[in-house]
Amino acid sequence: MKNVVLAIILYCLVPAAFGVTAAEPAVIYWDSVAGKAMRARIPADADYWQLIPTFAVQSTQSYCSVASAITVLNAMPIKKPVDPAYAPYAYFTQSNYFTSDVVKIISPQTVLQMGMTREQMAETLVAQGVRAESIAGDTLNDESLRTLLQKALLDDGQFVLANYLRANLGQVGGGHWSVLAAFDAQSDRVLILDVAKYKYPPAWVNISTLRQAIATIDTTSNKARGLVIVSK
Repeated sequence: MKNVVLAIILYCLVPAAFGVTAAEPAVIYWDSVAGKAMRARIPADADYWQLIPTFAVQSTQSYCSVASAITVLNAMPIKKPVDPAYAPYAYFTQSNYFTSDVVKIISPQTVLQMGMTREQMAETLVAQGVRAESIAGDTLNDESLRTLLQKALLDDGQFVLANYLRANLGQVGGGHWSVLAAFDAQSDRVLILDVAKYKYPPAWVNISTLRQAIATIDTTSNKARGLVIVSK
């Protein structure tokens, strides 16, 4: 019996002695111990600091694309429209986003029913007077995604919108849009500011998991989800 007990103790101690730890989760949430450590490391020039003052919550459960778009547009030094609700102050809202030019691309009713594809997101942003580069998720590998995000998320002139499948992050729901805000090199993770913030807090997602989530197929377009890089 003593030999059995000794064997159990040694079995438990060996991993600790060699520094072996359980695998980290693919997604680490904002208020967790690990999440707090990463948020303390957010670089001073990360997009996070520009985005957080304009970070919007989606006004309906299918307006994730619109909320993500206006979060970025309001953070940019561009001319903004006046919504009657806030007149005379100029600000992008989830109502005034649908200009006559945007409605030609997609209507509010369609977004309510089906959301917005990657290409529609890029087209509607261009209609707002900014540049939008659409990148299919299945054209990226971990290295190219990491390189792209390291640069873009530290560039004051660029912002990144991500279209991903929630299931790949272990979350409830289907296709979703949100804003990427920072890259943590130490953990190789990206911070997602989830515009459905009534549902999920900001989350740090490892590069590989994010890549797989944006490479999934959007059944509306039959094309891969992905990223849209927004600049002036």
